[in-house]
Amino acid sequence: MKLRRPARRRGMTIVETALVLTVASMLLFGALEYCRFLYTLHLVENAARDGARYAVVNMDKSAGFASTDYTDGSGTVFPSIQKYTTARLAGADRQLAGCQVAVYAVDPTGLTQTPPAVRPKSANPPAYPDPFDPAAKNAVPWNQATFAEGIAVTVKGTYTPMLPTLLVMPSSIPLTITSIAGAEG
Repeated sequence: MKLRRPARRRGMTIVETALVLTVASMLLFGALEYCRFLYTLHLVENAARDGARYAVVNMDKSAGFASTDYTDGSGTVFPSIQKYTTARLAGADRQLAGCQVAVYAVDPTGLTQTPPAVRPKSANPPAYPDPFDPAAKNAVPWNQATFAEGIAVTVKGTYTPMLPTLLVMPSSIPLTITSIAGAEG
């Protein structure tokens, strides 16, 4: 009696491997992209919080300190609030298209609303200025917030995933992160 050898299944193994690797790579890339998004989000939140603290500590500087460096009498250069906040992003600003940083005094009546509205303090409410418009006429300068009022730093940009079509993700995700610190003087 002659024994038969089993048929070779090389072709079937290649097909099965291709199917499994496709699904596994989609899961892997999905997890990596989600982690990259969370990392960027975390950096932006921390940068906004650090920028708000930096603004509160430097309230004695002029209103232009929001975007212009300050040099004191001894020659020490203090980076502007926008530059300081951008440095705290640690490169995450390259992950955000159109990354902008705004510094403004917060309208205290907006915080008492339900839900709270974080908006710039205005010289003539109910017209509230856009914090990203440097030519806003009715905006109160950030350094004129009184004791216990807030100074906000907002970081705005658009996050773009690397492989949105493969992962069935939106092609862009707008981010706007605001952090408020209480003014001390």
